[in-house]
Amino acid sequence: AAELLNQKADSMGFDAISMGGVLSWLMDCLDRGLIEPQELGVSQKPCFNPEGFDIVNDSMHNAVLGMALIDEMVKPDGLINLKEGARKYARQIARKKGKEVIDCFLYVSFARHGWMVPNQYWTPGALSPMAIMGKYYMNYGKVFIPPRELGRENAKRMIAELSLDNLGMCRFHRAWAEDMIPEIIDKLFGNKDKFLDTLKLTASRINSRNASIFWESALNIDFVYSFLKKQKDEGNNHPELEHWLNRFDSDKHNAALDFWYDIHKGIHESLSEFPV
Repeated sequence: AAELLNQKADSMGFDAISMGGVLSWLMDCLDRGLIEPQELGVSQKPCFNPEGFDIVNDSMHNAVLGMALIDEMVKPDGLINLKEGARKYARQIARKKGKEVIDCFLYVSFARHGWMVPNQYWTPGALSPMAIMGKYYMNYGKVFIPPRELGRENAKRMIAELSLDNLGMCRFHRAWAEDMIPEIIDKLFGNKDKFLDTLKLTASRINSRNASIFWESALNIDFVYSFLKKQKDEGNNHPELEHWLNRFDSDKHNAALDFWYDIHKGIHESLSEFPV
């Protein structure tokens, strides 16, 4: 079922991760009754109840439904209009049906129209307010990092990833390449220091155009909140983890806003051309 749906997305020119995020959002809306099947040009709802879920048959049912939704997206007169992106499409539906529609959609926002489904890691780094997302310019480790520090770690990753990108190096080799690239540049051109300085300057200039938007979906907030609770359940006793859990327990929206801005602060203070 997964291969069938993935092949359909590929054949229609969609990125599989992005399409997976959009389809899961639409199916969630269908399952909750926020959108009716006929409004999306389909005739069925997904099988989303884990109780009694038939792995083979129900998975195939959902895959067939997913393919039908994709067909509706690519029709010239289809009911799922993604010409200006899924984020704008979600806003258009939410204006008619309520914000609950957006609150089922996990995505990061940039400026007025930019959006993307996050990389598939259950960690706050995947929802960070970076100037470029989707290229692993962020820390996506599984352990809690205080948000201000997470922002700084994101900035470090951005600079390191830029060194790979600029030299055409596959990031799967980053474990050795990030250490060796400056030395290679120095051996070949004698410009190690200039190379490293230019990477930092490039990152700073990219970040100067950072127009990230605070999480628009309640699902983003729950994504982070559940990560924090999971860390606590697994025995992480970091004092800041306790602080943020208390904040989220008390008022998760305002806690999320402060958490997001702390990441933002760490990014900007690290990528300033003339840091203090």
